Amino acid sequence: MSEDTILLEAAKQGDDQAFDRLWARYRDKVYRSLLRACGGNPETAQDVLQDALLSAFKALHQFRGDANFATWLYTIARRLCIRARRELDRFYSLDDPLNSEEGKAILRQLIDEYSKDPEGVVIENDLRERVRQAVAELPDSLRPVLELRDIEGLSTEQTARRLGLTEAAVKARLHRARELLRHKLEEYLKQE
Repeated sequence: MSEDTILLEAAKQGDDQAFDRLWARYRDKVYRSLLRACGGNPETAQDVLQDALLSAFKALHQFRGDANFATWLYTIARRLCIRARRELDRFYSLDDPLNSEEGKAILRQLIDEYSKDPEGVVIENDLRERVRQAVAELPDSLRPVLELRDIEGLSTEQTARRLGLTEAAVKARLHRARELLRHKLEEYLKQE
């Protein structure tokens, strides 16, 4: 029996120190993953990490052991990160086509279908690679706008300045890039 299994059983029986030891073992690894997943924002990643600790503690009795504890903890944290990013996106991208009902449905489908279980982590990695590939295939006129806005997180104004475009041009190109990207990902999802 692994040390994690022993600590998990003890934690399920109410041993808070056992849970603390498990948390301490995986906290930094989960934080590093969250930092990337939460768009490089340390404050958001730290907030999500704390929420993940509370959620994992409350849901510990539901842990069945189908996956290892680290995967389960990462899955909880990843869901919370996605939720936190969605909340931020509501404030910063009200004109974002992903805020349309169709866009929200696609995001929900991706989140719900690909983060439910440990196999979802593998699928999520595959999806991430498909997204990278789809972004790389975007036309040269659209790719930089998408990368600066959605990947690097720059504002429309900052993106316009960096690329020497008007804000209207950035919005139009970003909309077109997201539409092309969504189309490519929908084709992939239908194949799956």
